[in-house]
Order: sequence, then C-alpha cells, then structure tokens
Amino acid sequence: MNTLRSENVNAFILDLRDNSGGLFPEGIEIAKFWLDKGVIVYICDSRGIRDILDTDGSSALATSEPLAVLVNKGTASASEILAGALKDNKRAVLFGEPTFGKGKIQSVFELSDGSGLVVTVARYETPAHTDIDKVGVIPDHPLPTSFPKDEDAFCTCLQDPASSCHVNRVQLFPR
Repeated sequence: MNTLRSENVNAFILDLRDNSGGLFPEGIEIAKFWLDKGVIVYICDSRGIRDILDTDGSSALATSEPLAVLVNKGTASASEILAGALKDNKRAVLFGEPTFGKGKIQSVFELSDGSGLVVTVARYETPAHTDIDKVGVIPDHPLPTSFPKDEDAFCTCLQDPASSCHVNRVQLFPR
C-alpha cells in the first residue's frame, strides 16, 4: 500500500470476480486491511449468533482512499464475506452481479464404512445481518456486460470514454 501511495495512487479497485474464496482466515485478514473498525462477519447457528469476527483497526492499511469492489457469480465463500463486510461497513461500493451465495459452514464426518456425512453447522451473516446463502452479496451497481477481466482491456474501460465498457471515476468512486 505504501509503495502504491508513493506512486500517487489515491483510489483502489479490488477485483474479486471469479475468486472462489480461498481460506476463511485470510479473507478476514484482508478485510482488516481496509476497515478501521467494525464487524466483518457473524457466524450463526441454530441458537443465534455464535461468534462475531470484527476489527479494531490495528491491522488497517488503507481506510480512507476510495475503494470499488468488483464481484460476480464466481465470487464465493471468503471473497463473499470480504465483499459483504466492505459493503455493509460502507467502506466500498460494489459493482457487478450477485455473488455465488455460499453462506453455510459445513463439517464432514467420516463414517465407519468409509463414506462421509456432511452436516451444516452454522451460517455466515454480513455485518447488516444478511444471510448470503443461495442469494449472494448484492452489488450496489451493475458493470457493463462488456467489462473485461484482463488488465490492459480493464484499464481501457476506465480511461477511454469512447469505450463500450467505460465506467467513469465518479461512478466507481462516488465519495
């Protein structure tokens, strides 16, 4: 972040499109980079809230620069939790389409005959208490359908107003 700031970067785009999530703890740690404080995710079981994962800002690296997050149906699991935390804490504006909707926490138990049993033990809720399972995180705005994923074409969409996929800075960074 400091290197980017030294190069006069004053806004960020976090592209989580087609990011299937990775490891839950790493998703929580990445959320802490962007948030100065707040709930990241609630873990709820049949009796209600079982755990609250939040941040006090001690790991924050970039809490004030404008942030846009790109999501799609391939954004899942830990990436969805990250996107939901940034949206609900009003840290970022989300663009794209609803995410995958993996909001269940499951445990796998091996049975004596070698088969397995998968049991849902809890679910994730965003800081606004939205259950994302089968619904996903809903973005604030759509992206043009022609918005590319490769870096060069991506930059053209941000810099060339004549491009069919153009998204201007005011749309991406409204604050």
